[in-house]
Amino acid sequence: MMNTLFSSRSAPSTAPLHPAALTSAQAAALENTSLETHVGSVLVFTEDGTLIYATENLPDRLKKLMASAEPGVIPQEILLICQMLKQCRSRFPSQNWAMEFDIFTKDAIALRIRSRWLKLEGFAHPCILLIVEDHQQMVQDIVLDEVQGWGLTPREQEVWLHHQAGCTYHQIAEQLFITINTVKKHMRSVHAKRRAQDTAG
Repeated sequence: MMNTLFSSRSAPSTAPLHPAALTSAQAAALENTSLETHVGSVLVFTEDGTLIYATENLPDRLKKLMASAEPGVIPQEILLICQMLKQCRSRFPSQNWAMEFDIFTKDAIALRIRSRWLKLEGFAHPCILLIVEDHQQMVQDIVLDEVQGWGLTPREQEVWLHHQAGCTYHQIAEQLFITINTVKKHMRSVHAKRRAQDTAG
């Protein structure tokens, strides 16, 4: 089933989140691009808007992060980004555009979407590649990996994560339902353990 999801003149329409059937050459071209190595979830659309590839974890990520995500339907935000990239290519055909968007939900969840054109063998025209990342989860994973050897307590890890996310002591105290003095105590402990690890290393 080939669904055209967007055109340069129309508003994005709803479309199913099921990749279209491909020829064996097209499927092989997709396999050779190593799309699974990307940190986020990946979508690939043909130039006419047909979804041809979506990573397995994509529906869960979209449902968690985007209020408009209905089960089995590509969110309007995704379709709009594809439409914008296509319009840029139409207006500036000699340029190769890539765009990045940060979307913040009402729950302060950050979603980063990177989009660009992707040339694939077996396709007459370049395809649209979108990488959808849970930015906060990515930062959290990096921070937790960084503190692995510091010997932090679970509460110290929480405080440090909020600190690394740019929260003030007051904001950390509010979000974790603790006093500012407790935040300061945990931060002193984190810095002491960090210095001890740096000295030992």
